[in-house]
Amino acid sequence: MTEIAGASFNPKDLNPLEADLMAAAEFVKRLDEIMGLEFEALKTRDLTAFESIQDEKTRLLQQLAALAEQALAQKPVPDLWLQLQDSLHQSKQNHLRNSQLLQRQLAAVKGSLQALQGESAPNVDLYDRMGQMAKRHGAWGYQLA
Repeated sequence: MTEIAGASFNPKDLNPLEADLMAAAEFVKRLDEIMGLEFEALKTRDLTAFESIQDEKTRLLQQLAALAEQALAQKPVPDLWLQLQDSLHQSKQNHLRNSQLLQRQLAAVKGSLQALQGESAPNVDLYDRMGQMAKRHGAWGYQLA
């Protein structure tokens, strides 16, 4: 017997879609864990760890997309699928957070490369040894006066 939202189910009594939707709860939980691992890997710039979780993340997203297609084709949409929506929305927000962090890191690397090559990079903020935003060359203004 399995319990979801206070109701007990015997997996043998479920149709295949319902059984898949019950498994989707575990997929969503694992996806949330992966998003956290991905964020930590990005924060520490551990590309090996970041790359190692991409295959599993992609596989989970493909499985959830297939389940979404099946669930949304049902009229009415199964309650089991509707119960997963908040968790899926949180995973989407975590993905956007991770994507933004990755984009900022790429922009910083691009700016560093441009600085090393003698090109100007006016739109990139670089950081000093203390992790604070470095002052730009033209940004001294009144501080020198």
